[in-house]
Amino acid sequence: MKITVLGYGGWISSPWLGYTSLYVETDVKMVLDAGEGTYARMAQCGLPLPDAVFVSHVHGDHILGVPTLLLMARQRGIKLKVIGLASALSSIEKILDAVSMSHLRQHMEPVPIEARGELRLGSTLLKFAPARHSVEAVHIRIEHGGRCLAYSGDTAPNAELEELARGCDVLAHEVSANPGQEAVANAVGHSTTRDAVELAKRAGVKALLPIHFYLFPPSIPPGIDVYVPYTCASIEL
Repeated sequence: MKITVLGYGGWISSPWLGYTSLYVETDVKMVLDAGEGTYARMAQCGLPLPDAVFVSHVHGDHILGVPTLLLMARQRGIKLKVIGLASALSSIEKILDAVSMSHLRQHMEPVPIEARGELRLGSTLLKFAPARHSVEAVHIRIEHGGRCLAYSGDTAPNAELEELARGCDVLAHEVSANPGQEAVANAVGHSTTRDAVELAKRAGVKALLPIHFYLFPPSIPPGIDVYVPYTCASIEL
């Protein structure tokens, strides 16, 4: 399994960070969340169009890059799997309608999921759990070849994510605020760096990949190995 960081910022962070998105390669190639500029980041990193895109929820910094990926799929004469809750898939169709690109639906293969469920793509197993966010959202666990990645999307501290991530090699967890800001962050469905570290420790993951930085640099408490994200950084498991 190979994980490449495309972006690691939130909706109002520095544009240099890019919106949070990961490119995961197993026997399939998959993008986890696709905000604006996701295709451009893929091109900068020398990565091909994926087989599938997973959308954790409907907020723009996670979904507005999907039309461009579908446009590239049309150019190449293929269909792109788009995996998400019914609310996310419906929102993508509305976005296509709003920008007069509804014809791109023929290049989109919707793959609806339940908030608690599983899906197999080739020999890769995907598992899902509901997130705690301001809108309906979902976490994902990717298993392949004895390796495992868990991805939080946006969430307040969540026991279901802790269980989903148990024993994984890497937990990519949002860190929208720093220690001491838990009450404010949690109230709007987000986590602090302390929340992420403590959950990662309880879940017994090998390393934390902090993502979804906001306006201030993240302060990461000690207690777990951390991968430092930067554009096109790759983690090979």
